[in-house]
This record gives sequence, C-alpha cells and structure tokens, in this order.
Amino acid sequence: MKLTLNKIAAILAFTLGGLSILAGGMAMRGWNPGYFVLNWLPVYNFIMGVLTVFIPAMLIWRNSRYAMPAAIAALGIHATVTVLLLSAFRGTPAAQSILAMFFRVAVWLIILALMFFQARKNNEEIK
Repeated sequence: MKLTLNKIAAILAFTLGGLSILAGGMAMRGWNPGYFVLNWLPVYNFIMGVLTVFIPAMLIWRNSRYAMPAAIAALGIHATVTVLLLSAFRGTPAAQSILAMFFRVAVWLIILALMFFQARKNNEEIK
C-alpha cells in the first residue's frame, strides 16, 4: 500500500503548522506587520501551529487511525475561529488576518481531500 497522498497531506500540515508558529511567534515578540492584529490571534496562531506540527501532521504521516479525526478537528477549529472573526469581531480584524484564516481552512480542506482519496485508493486495493 503506497501512502503517497497521506505523505503529501502530512507535509502540507507540517508546513502550515510551521508557518503558523513563525507568524504567531513573530507577532508575539512584537513584530508589527503594519496592520491591526487582535491581541489573541497571534497566540492562537502559535498554539495551533504547535498542535498541528505535533498532532495531526504526525498522525497523518504515520497513517494513524486517529489522523482523520485530528484533521477534521483542526479544520473545525480554524473554521470556527474564521466564523468568529467574521461575525463577533466584524470590521475589527485586518483583511490579512481574515485571508490567512481562509487560507488555513482551504489548506485543511485540501489535506482532508488527499486523505480521503488515499483511503479510497487503499480500500480499492484491498478488494
């Protein structure tokens, strides 16, 4: 059983997590991106980045049975925060923050699609 799609999904998750750690860490250390940033958003980015690198990315890489639930949870958390930013904080976050959240949601949808197609391919090989 080749798990190429899962490996690609894991690399995407690891990269996304790493970028979140970098961006969140820089903002928490005082880097000013040139636009208004909600105080809690860099902390959220950093924490989710660390969690992404150590939980979903590793589970996907190892082809764990918990990989899909972890990926769905990550997508759900990012989608919830995106909806929160669009509704409860309407007009407060910068457009760049909203676009970054949409990017995260889109990448997690791609990761889940890759995992789904890999699982489907594995099931066809078993039959």
